[in-house]
Order: sequence, then structure tokens, then C-alpha cells
Amino acid sequence: MPSNKIRQTSPDKVNGKLVKYRIGDCLAIRFLDGKYIGAIVSEKFNAFYDLTLTDFLLDTSPSIRDFENGRFFGTRFGSTEEIEYATDRCMVKCKYVDNNADFILAGSLTLIPQIIKGSYHYHDTEIELRLYYMQELPIRTEKSRNAEKFPDLGFVSKHLIDVKNIMPGNPLSQTK
Repeated sequence: MPSNKIRQTSPDKVNGKLVKYRIGDCLAIRFLDGKYIGAIVSEKFNAFYDLTLTDFLLDTSPSIRDFENGRFFGTRFGSTEEIEYATDRCMVKCKYVDNNADFILAGSLTLIPQIIKGSYHYHDTEIELRLYYMQELPIRTEKSRNAEKFPDLGFVSKHLIDVKNIMPGNPLSQTK
């Protein structure tokens, strides 16, 4: 019986051509007003990068330290005894990102293997990414504040989560 699943292609190629970015690469995305947001390449699936946005909006291009100390758009679920994190991902065509001078490599982070996917959104341009960012940031900020007020409750919601939670070496980032 044939499988209806979509097979993943090479993580480093699209149509036989090498892609520019790899998992863990941190991208500064420049906008017309000179401001920058950050995105971490969470995965490359077929012809798309999965970008996980960060919480900062800066007047200068972010450094790798901004990413390490920043928070990502994600989902927190579980309780204080057992909490897990998932990244919310924005799918953008590799070709668009690779050929756009407004996507700038700020550095690279080592991420834990098999990060849980929280949600997917598709965007065609950096303008769509910024609109999504501007709509989501206040919601995620408020929900994160509420979760901090009541740490004993398990929350399944949109949050801002410390990037360190998806990096190896953090006790909370260990896969089960």
C-alpha cells in the first residue's frame, strides 16, 4: 500500500542546490524602518526553512548574545514537575530567504535534537513575518506574565520561552 506521507528531502539541498542556512543559524531580519527582529532556523523541510521568531525588536543588527539571552515564540506545556517546550515555526521558502539581503546571519547556536513543533504558519515575505510578529508579541508577553504569576499550574498556550531551553546543557532541555 503506497504511503501518502510527504518525504523529507536532503536537509542541505533544494532541487540539488545547497541552501545557505542550517539548523541553529540565527538570522537578523532587517526591515525598511531599519529595525531588526531575530529568527532561529529550527528546521529545513523540503523547500522551506522553519523559522522560530525571537522576542526582540532592535535598532541594530542583533548579535549571537541577543539570541542566547533572548526568548523565542513557543508553547509551554505540562506542570512544574514535568514541563516541555515547543517552538512555533514560520515556514518561509529557502530560495526567498537565501536570496534576500535583509536576512543576515548573526551566528549559530547548537540546539537540542528533535525540538517539539508547537505550530506552523506560512509566510511569503519578511513583511508578513513582521506583521505576524507585531500581532503575536503582545499576546505572548501577556500570556508569559500570567504563567509566571501561577507557576504551579500547567499552561498550554502561546509563550515567550528562554532560548536556553532548546540548547543542550540546560536541565530543562533534556529530551526524555
